[in-house]
Amino acid sequence: MLFILVVLMVTSCARPRTLNLAPAPAGNYDHKGSYVELPSSIETASMTGYLVRPSRAGRYPCVVLLHGKGGWWRAYIRYARKLASHGFSSLVINYYSVHQVDLEGLRTPFVQRKSNFERQNEDINRAVSTFAKSAHCIQNQVGLIGFSLGADKAFRAAASLPVVKAVVAYYGPYDYAALIKKRINSVVLALATEDLLRWKDYLEFHSPANKIQNTKASTLMFHGVADGIIPVQQSFTMMRKLRARGSGNAQLKLYEGTGHNFVLRRRTPREREDSIRLALVFLKNHLPKTTEPQKAQDVRKKRAELNSNNDKQDS
Repeated sequence: MLFILVVLMVTSCARPRTLNLAPAPAGNYDHKGSYVELPSSIETASMTGYLVRPSRAGRYPCVVLLHGKGGWWRAYIRYARKLASHGFSSLVINYYSVHQVDLEGLRTPFVQRKSNFERQNEDINRAVSTFAKSAHCIQNQVGLIGFSLGADKAFRAAASLPVVKAVVAYYGPYDYAALIKKRINSVVLALATEDLLRWKDYLEFHSPANKIQNTKASTLMFHGVADGIIPVQQSFTMMRKLRARGSGNAQLKLYEGTGHNFVLRRRTPREREDSIRLALVFLKNHLPKTTEPQKAQDVRKKRAELNSNNDKQDS
C-alpha cells in the first residue's frame, strides 16, 4: 500500500512532456574538424574556434555556434558535427578567448564592464564576418546558433551584420528589464552601488529585444516551458517583437516539462534531437544551397538510401 502511494505521488508530480518528437535523420556527408584561430577586436589577440566541415572541398552553407554563459564551448562540437553531416560548414567559437565580462558581480566598475562587453561583441562580429568571407562559405552568408547567453549574442550580431541571414536561438535572455525584475531581489537593487545601477540601465536599454528593427534575419527560437533560469516569457516577448518588424520569418518551438540548457542535458535527448531536426530544416530553407558536381550528388543519394534501409531494419 505504501509503495502504491509513493508511486502515485511521484507520477502525479511528473511534468508532462511534449509528444510527437522525432530525431534528425542521419546525414550523408563525410566531415572533418580542426581548431582554428580567428581575428578579434585586438590585433595582437585571436579567438579560438573549432571548424567542422564536409570533407569534400568546396563552399557550403555556413553556421556559427555561440556557447552560453558557462563557457563550455567544446560541448557544442557534437552539434556542429551533426550539421556538417548534413552539408554545413560549422564553426564553434569561444568568445571568452579574448574578453571576459563580469555580468553579475557587485564590485566591477561600470566603465570596465561596459568596455569588455562591447569588445566581446565586436570579437564575435569580426569572427563571424571573417568566416562568412572565407573559402568555406557560399555567397558571404551565415547562420548563427546561440545557446542561452549565446542566443543574446546571436541577436546582437544579427542586428549589426547583414551577412547573418538566419538565427537559431535556444532559451536566451532578450528583455533584461523583465529578467532583472524577476531574478534580482528588490532589496539588492535598493542597496546597489551607482556603478551597478548604471550597468543595469545599460543592459536594459541595450537588450536584444530593443534591437529587433535592425535584425533582418529569419529566426527560429526554442525554449523549455519549465525553464527556471531564463523564463519562457523571454521568448514570448521576443516573438511578439520579431513578428511586429517588417521583414524576416519568425518561429518559436516550446518543449513542455523541459528546463534550461536541454541541448546539453542527458535527460532530454528527445528534445535535443527534435530541435536539431527542426534547426536543420530551417537553416536549409534560409541559407544558400550547396552546388556540387552530379557525381558527388549521386554518391550522397546512394549513401542516404543505404542509411534509410539500415534504419528500417533496426526499427
